[in-house]
Amino acid sequence: MYRWCGLVIQALLLALVVQVAPQVTYDVTCSAKLMKVMIMVGSNQSNVFVENLRGFKGCMPKTVAGKAVIKLPLDNFHECGTTRMTNKYTGHTLYYNRIIIDQAKKPREVLLVKCVLPGDKTKPAEWEKRPKRNVLPPGFFEAEDLNITNIVAHAPTPYLHLAVRQNGRVLDTAYNVQPGTPLEMVIYLDSKSSSTYGLLASYLKVTDGTPEHDEIIVMNGCSIDPYIFGNFETPDAGKTLYSKFRAFKFPDSNYVLFVGTVNVCLKQCRGINRRPESPSRVNLDPSVKSIEAHCFKETCIPAQHKRALFYSPLRETHTTGRFA
Repeated sequence: MYRWCGLVIQALLLALVVQVAPQVTYDVTCSAKLMKVMIMVGSNQSNVFVENLRGFKGCMPKTVAGKAVIKLPLDNFHECGTTRMTNKYTGHTLYYNRIIIDQAKKPREVLLVKCVLPGDKTKPAEWEKRPKRNVLPPGFFEAEDLNITNIVAHAPTPYLHLAVRQNGRVLDTAYNVQPGTPLEMVIYLDSKSSSTYGLLASYLKVTDGTPEHDEIIVMNGCSIDPYIFGNFETPDAGKTLYSKFRAFKFPDSNYVLFVGTVNVCLKQCRGINRRPESPSRVNLDPSVKSIEAHCFKETCIPAQHKRALFYSPLRETHTTGRFA
């Protein structure tokens, strides 16, 4: 049973006012198209930005009267690296992102901001599709004294972390890399949910935001061309996924956006039988959740390369790491 979903919805459909620390309070307001985050920074010299998108145009906060306001689009959620997670059991959708607050002489603070939107009420949830149970047989008797041994647990909400690394160092907008530089994309679960779920990166495309440049690189869990982007591998039964690739970009743009789907399964997602000549069909679990995540990165390699994993504006011959 995944009762965490109902609890989260009740808490998040309202505007949130959360005290993170004695000095920092923030407010989240949700609508179908926008997540608005207002952070009370006062007169302190604070640097506020979306995680790994420091200085990224369109995702920067506006500071007015001691309040830093960040607007995160939900209709085009990958624009600022927001992650979308759909609970297939209830139909509800969770959007979340992380906001960084840097203040002088104080430790960095990370705010996990989120919105939960109800599912389409015209479509039945997964539990509503289940067939009805058979009628109890005549003379059925249930004991008055029951010895209950099973306990319904509350599974934690899974949150993804995504990163692009170079030689073990996580890249963001502060770093530049040369075209063809070996890089690694890493996807992993938060510590609370990693013992409950496993991951499978089932789909990935790369684009520069235009219809002309929109190439699938992972389909049904298999890389289309491992030379361009390697197959995702796992060292720990699906708790962590990683893939090696080389920095690249499209000819007429200064960034690339990886858009990907990550399936979250109980314990471990079923494995994939890959054939060298062509990607095989994936026999996916009826996963509890499907997560669309994003990661931004400025890089460049030959452009032949699908829900959001990664993005990046770069300069002519090099790129700046950007991930969310």
